[in-house]
Amino acid sequence: QYVERCKHSNVMDFDDLLFNTNLLFSSFPDVLKQYQELFSFILIDEYQDTNYSQHLIVKALAAKHQKVCAVGDDAQSIYSFRGANIDNILTFQRDFPNCKLFKLEQNYRSAETILEAANSVICNNKQRISKNLYSNLGRGNKLSLYRANDEADEALNLIREVKRLSLTESLSDMAVLYRTNSQSRAIEEACMANNI
Repeated sequence: QYVERCKHSNVMDFDDLLFNTNLLFSSFPDVLKQYQELFSFILIDEYQDTNYSQHLIVKALAAKHQKVCAVGDDAQSIYSFRGANIDNILTFQRDFPNCKLFKLEQNYRSAETILEAANSVICNNKQRISKNLYSNLGRGNKLSLYRANDEADEALNLIREVKRLSLTESLSDMAVLYRTNSQSRAIEEACMANNI
């Protein structure tokens, strides 16, 4: 039914493209062979964010030459809600048994204190590729934790911290980082209410 619908439609979304590519490769081995010759080397970035369909396409394309470079970090997999499958990176060495694993464990941005906290969280993952992040940037400041009741409480705590820091530092040297745009509203409102 799905294939019939696609035959009569001029529009395919991303999932359709993946599905039909897998269907093409499994139904027409000669076409797969042409693409295997065309792509003898394959590089995938952010492999922890690939879905099962993408993983099957990589395996099919790489079956002939087995020359795949996958870059990723299982500890940074955050897109399962969009179909990303962490097993793709966790089973990569099984799927490509001749591969070599290179761990880039040195962090050039964060101090040791931050990385020790990250390591202590990451080590709780039941399935993971073991790693030990480290830095040569020194200990850094101690971490603090604030458990907010909601986004408004979180924003007010942020304002308190900004005001505290502004006694010794310039506001122009401060920035607020957040993960999604929806988080900005409470922060913006708290800043405006406090003339920041």
